[in-house]
Amino acid sequence: MKDQNAIISNWINNGGEPLVSIVCTTFNHEDFIGETLKGFLIQETNFPFEIIVHDDASTDRTAVIVKEFADKYPLIIKPIYQTVNQYSRKDINIWSDITFPEAKGKYMALCEGDDYWIDALKLQKQVDFLENNADYVITWTDFFTKKESEMVSNDFKEALPDIYTIDFDNLFDPYCTYTLTSLFRKTAVDPLEYRKFVHSKDNTLYALVLCNGKGAYMNFQSSVYRWHAGGIYSLQKPFVQRYSSYQNVKEIYEFIPQSRTANIKRVVKSLLKASANEALKTVNDKTIDNTNQKTAIKEFLNQASIGTRIKFFIRSVKNKILK
Repeated sequence: MKDQNAIISNWINNGGEPLVSIVCTTFNHEDFIGETLKGFLIQETNFPFEIIVHDDASTDRTAVIVKEFADKYPLIIKPIYQTVNQYSRKDINIWSDITFPEAKGKYMALCEGDDYWIDALKLQKQVDFLENNADYVITWTDFFTKKESEMVSNDFKEALPDIYTIDFDNLFDPYCTYTLTSLFRKTAVDPLEYRKFVHSKDNTLYALVLCNGKGAYMNFQSSVYRWHAGGIYSLQKPFVQRYSSYQNVKEIYEFIPQSRTANIKRVVKSLLKASANEALKTVNDKTIDNTNQKTAIKEFLNQASIGTRIKFFIRSVKNKILK
């Protein structure tokens, strides 16, 4: 990283700003954050970049490890240490309220503190593409999924071309737009718009960005998505995963006019169906609050055909018998 330090030092001395802002949010990732930061620092670029690391009041050694890296690379790593967890607050959105305003780059790249990059040219390839294609505003790449020590490839490598253009007509088909690989133009999204969404996720960000241009999936494996028991998403029950995704994409469809395509409408229906099927497994469990399960089933049946309602009823009866 000596060369990158020199590049950034020279840039700053001449009144410049980093071209890319890498934004990393982390919480209790002491086993992973070191590898994440190393993945940023190995990037070989002909431009300076900054790394904004937001530690959300971790209760383990995550903040200590971040500080060790920040002390070693003070020109590159800009840490934000919280003393009170912000993720649990309803009035704060970490991305739009905290990290985005700190970013100085023309481009923004996202990666959470338990995932990591393995291609030293990741940023350079994505920036070069956007610099040479003005009608595109965001890029993603292929990645591995790491389960324990096993590295699992996606099907995208063979199924998709070198450059796969993404818009609202094919977004989520296939679902290759993972956060850890994303890089987009900062001017393509207004964080205040993002804040308006009640069920906002990274998909909300991408939908807002795609209102201003096309997306590109670049078919090279740049990163590793870590699947582990401590992950926020993997800790959730299947129903919660499906229903939160349904609420998220439904909200996008309802509030972003450009998203009202046959493709997004199909995704909304598919997620609602999956939510209702998962809801059947716990809707009669009196030990939990199953309000959302009941709501999902009601919404699904209100939209379903008579034949689908009958099949669903039969499935619900079988589910009760099995229990």
